[in-house]
Amino acid sequence: MTGLAVAFAMLGVAVLAVAYLHARARAATAMAEARHARLAIEALPNGIILCRGLQIVEFNSAFRTIAGIDREAGGDLLVTRLLADRGAIDRLLSGDEVKLETELVRPDGALHRVAIAARPFDVGGGSGHLLVVDDIHDREDADHRISFLAHHDALTRLPNREVLRARLDAAIARCDETGSLCAVLWIDLDHFKEVNDLKGHTVGDRLLCYVADKLRFEVPSDGLVARVGGDEFVVLCENIADASEVKLIAQQLRRRLNRPFLFEEQLVPVGASIGVAVYPRDAASAEELLHNADLALYRAKAEGRGRSRHFSSALGEEIARRSNLAQQIDGAITDGQIETWFQPVVDARTGTISAFEALARWPHPDYGMVGPLEFIRIAEETGAIPALTDLVIRNSIKAAANWPQHVRVAVNVSPSQINSELVDQVRTLIQASGFDPRRLELEVTEDVLIKDFDQASSMFARLRALGVTVAMDDFGAGYTSISNLRQLNFDRIKIDRIFTSDLPNHRRSVAIVRGIVGLARHLDLRVTVEGVETAEQVAFLRGLGCDELQGFLFSRPLPAAEFADVADWRHSSFAAPLPRQMINAVDAAE
Repeated sequence: MTGLAVAFAMLGVAVLAVAYLHARARAATAMAEARHARLAIEALPNGIILCRGLQIVEFNSAFRTIAGIDREAGGDLLVTRLLADRGAIDRLLSGDEVKLETELVRPDGALHRVAIAARPFDVGGGSGHLLVVDDIHDREDADHRISFLAHHDALTRLPNREVLRARLDAAIARCDETGSLCAVLWIDLDHFKEVNDLKGHTVGDRLLCYVADKLRFEVPSDGLVARVGGDEFVVLCENIADASEVKLIAQQLRRRLNRPFLFEEQLVPVGASIGVAVYPRDAASAEELLHNADLALYRAKAEGRGRSRHFSSALGEEIARRSNLAQQIDGAITDGQIETWFQPVVDARTGTISAFEALARWPHPDYGMVGPLEFIRIAEETGAIPALTDLVIRNSIKAAANWPQHVRVAVNVSPSQINSELVDQVRTLIQASGFDPRRLELEVTEDVLIKDFDQASSMFARLRALGVTVAMDDFGAGYTSISNLRQLNFDRIKIDRIFTSDLPNHRRSVAIVRGIVGLARHLDLRVTVEGVETAEQVAFLRGLGCDELQGFLFSRPLPAAEFADVADWRHSSFAAPLPRQMINAVDAAE
């Protein structure tokens, strides 16, 4: 379309549009004039759009054809959904008369090349814009489309990793010249895999386009949004005066992406985790900046998702350590670097050892003693937990061979192992060693019931059929109901240490522990109390009729060699019988 043609078209369209819009605003007596104006606009070969802000309030059939919009589509379209270039949108709606060529995004995601002439315009009594759209798609060279797709994601039409890296290099160069800051925000959608699995890939693709639109709208026009992976996006922010600005941007993006996505009258939950790194504070190069933002994202997801985390040197060291441990854990299990230590469980009547709880310990050559909470989580994430459980059971059976026959050994089982493979694993180890299965107890936490109650019930029944006993560990700290205890036929419950620390002086803790012990008696369950640290607690719990006690008062976890005289071991707090006055005090406590 020539400049003269555009001018005439704009003039003609303006006259017709004014007539049409003013006709709409008048009373019913002017309906005929409005219809005539509408027919005139419909007859134009150019696409016509009338906008109020980003909202498209009117468009004609020619534009419907150019944009590939169904006839059923109403006037609820946004300019941001139709145009791929945020910069073009800003120019068109700037308030000046503008002519440009850009890409129109059709409903199927295809790009359509158009020329657009825009000017400010009165829309129904308010300020708006008139856009004349000319279809130039067929005259565009195929090389243009190939070039675009080489630098953009085919689904969302966002710039790809190559464009991101080029823009980031340029941004860092400008930061070095001006002393300003730039930041990378690495965004990962929470639970996107579940959306794909439950709703299908069509919904997943629509969700990705929805997120892309949200990010385009929220990010400043001098920034960049790129898609760098399946459900991962990177936002580049430039011209930042202070790092606190980035924190606000991350919060705003997270709030925006936490709103549900409406698809075919169904709300699809959306959430995002964000990792942030700022140049030059957090990195000396583009590659390092991206890497550190990715590390911060990893930490945000590990902390529970739905949050943002900013990179720091301490975080870098922590993640480097975690990465090293993840790479080394298989070898540590195979080579025996991870050891099995034991903590005694004491018979509450006699003070002698009735059992040991087996606990994995990792004395690392570089990091010292690595805590079990840290490396067990790593074992679960890397798939090493079955091998770790196998190691602990083997070492426990070997150690128990030197203990009296009445002393059992308890091994913790991860919720991720609640499946038939664990039963087969235990059966094989028992048969190979000739170990009495009645001396082996497996401890599970309440998380297994949330994961898969039916599978847990089936597995417990099969373990009990082998002769193995099953204990509910950390009872009271989670979600177990009385019906769970009754249906799953546990042999024992272990009262969590959170209820022990305040005994015997805290009335509420006393009432809770008394209630749990009474419940266990009615369900024919034995009771072990964890976290015992004082002689007063021993006396109180003995008076309640608890079966076993465990805690630092008796011993910290130690290697098996430290318990050579198990048969003769008896704790000093049991030297005298329980005083009658203590029994009376326990009975009177509420």
